[in-house]
Amino acid sequence: MAMFSRAARWLLSLGCLLSLVAAAHAMSVVAPTFDQLVQDATTVFRGTVTDVHSVTVDTPQGSAIRTLVTFQVERALKGSPQPQVTLSFLGGKVGHRNMHVLGMPTFAVGQREIVFVGAEGNSVCPLLAAGHGRYHVRHDVKTGHEYVARENNTPLTSTDDVAKPLEANTAAASTNSATALTSDEFETRIITATRGNSRRVQP
Repeated sequence: MAMFSRAARWLLSLGCLLSLVAAAHAMSVVAPTFDQLVQDATTVFRGTVTDVHSVTVDTPQGSAIRTLVTFQVERALKGSPQPQVTLSFLGGKVGHRNMHVLGMPTFAVGQREIVFVGAEGNSVCPLLAAGHGRYHVRHDVKTGHEYVARENNTPLTSTDDVAKPLEANTAAASTNSATALTSDEFETRIITATRGNSRRVQP
């Protein structure tokens, strides 16, 4: 009986532990070209992350966790975003509960980012093609050079890099950030591509 009680308590503890940790989810993403990214985005802006917090929400499938990321918009590159924009991402941590979505971009207060936001209705990730729709604005303290890096921290040397897979970065340390696009260069190409797409859709 004592052995049964110990086994029962162990199973109960295990069940409680599993109830605190949500199952991991994964996203399937097709890497877009730069032109596709610009064309399909409803809003593109550069901004600074001012707040990140997670909340529990009720869904038809049960309880879930969402992370709310607020940006102070510095420059609108496509569309007309509000001065502050809050985006909602599936996953996060609330108390002892953790919901991890593989491939989901994560943010921290103070980060400067260029983001490509898709149409409303995507309940998983508001960014186009997940990490392909997020670019870091970085400052190289050694050279004073400001540059753009991809989701995996690899310097963005060309808009052709947008379509490359976002594998775990192993070469960023050996890649010279001085060859990367500056934020001004990248933003100018976004605006130019937006205007080009607008001309093509006109009758």
